Amino acid sequence: MSSHSKEYSARPEIVLKFKENIGLSNSRMSDSKKKLAPSKSRAEMASDSLEIRRPKLADVAQAAGVAINTASMVLNDRPNCWASEATRTRVLNEAKRLGYRPNRIALAVKKQRFDTIGLIVPDLNNPFFMSLADQLEIESKARGCDLIIEHSRVDLLREIQCMESIMDRQVDCIIACLIDPSVHAKLLKSHLKYGIPMVVAGKRGPRPLPVDLVTVDFEGGLGQALSHLRRAGHSRVGFIRALAENQADNGREEIFLKVARNLGFDEKDLYVEPSDHTMAGAKEAFHRLIDNKKGKRPTAVIGLNDLCGIGALRGAHDAGLQVPHDLSIVGVDNIALCSLLNPSLTSIAQPIDEISQHAVAMLFDRMEAKAKHGPREKVLSSKLVLRESTGPAPKYLKPLGVSLSEQAAGTK
Repeated sequence: MSSHSKEYSARPEIVLKFKENIGLSNSRMSDSKKKLAPSKSRAEMASDSLEIRRPKLADVAQAAGVAINTASMVLNDRPNCWASEATRTRVLNEAKRLGYRPNRIALAVKKQRFDTIGLIVPDLNNPFFMSLADQLEIESKARGCDLIIEHSRVDLLREIQCMESIMDRQVDCIIACLIDPSVHAKLLKSHLKYGIPMVVAGKRGPRPLPVDLVTVDFEGGLGQALSHLRRAGHSRVGFIRALAENQADNGREEIFLKVARNLGFDEKDLYVEPSDHTMAGAKEAFHRLIDNKKGKRPTAVIGLNDLCGIGALRGAHDAGLQVPHDLSIVGVDNIALCSLLNPSLTSIAQPIDEISQHAVAMLFDRMEAKAKHGPREKVLSSKLVLRESTGPAPKYLKPLGVSLSEQAAGTK
């Protein structure tokens, strides 16, 4: 053993003293660091431990070194806030650093308003309703409101569930794009007791609704389309009506027949086929329209919406018919896709911008008590937009390449 080892082992009290000094030094350094380091808020400590916790108003106040009431007045931008500009800047910076977001429910309680509009739409797979929801969101934002959506998926029973559900969504008012508003007239009336203004965007029923209505003159648009086809020499016209789940009738067939008769069409030369709201369903309905008519098939087809028109275009292609040489096709809604199809689709345009503007304006009239009288109704005009899918009636009916019934059976 070396002399150093002997001396080391012979004097253990030196080692002990050294360790005590080191421990004391480390302790003092730790205390010094604690004094120098700024205090952490509960939100920051939660972040250090990877605990997910939403920062609270108290965290912002603590970090900024102000009272909770002061932080609240700054963050809510109260006009009577007494905080200095320096204090205000510090509070806002700490709120941003901590990721603080105001509790909207608490704000709503104070304001007695949620700044949120509820929207019920029937079919987000249909570009028309996607565009309508987009425009309604723009109109809502311009008034300082958010938009939340309930999707009824083209089902009358689900539509009822959506109207019940949206009442519990902390909304100030509701825009309901209903498949058939008249079916829900009693339910709409019962919802008046909740004191939540509602505007229906949809078709007119046989009787006035108990709430405000924004609608488009479907009959006028259909008249424009049928007049155009009649001038082009068409005498036999088919109509594809789209029905929702749990819907027996939507009244569109009666309007089609009435308008066509008034324009001089013979009812025996008018054909109607039901469909669902898909393009595949519309294509099947188109096949039924033109098959087995014994030389009397329609030379023009109108779809209840543009998806029906697109389905008919595909059906015509599958049957070996050229549009518009052998057959004319018209849709309804005038979605953006119409102008990009080959051939481009003639369509009855619905004014999405106007629907959105009037629906939101009518809601705010009710919320701000500007409108105190009974239910109002705003009827907007539709317009036929001519494109490549319509033309003169054919002089003779082109034989179908393959019988559609045989195609379905797979015999050819």
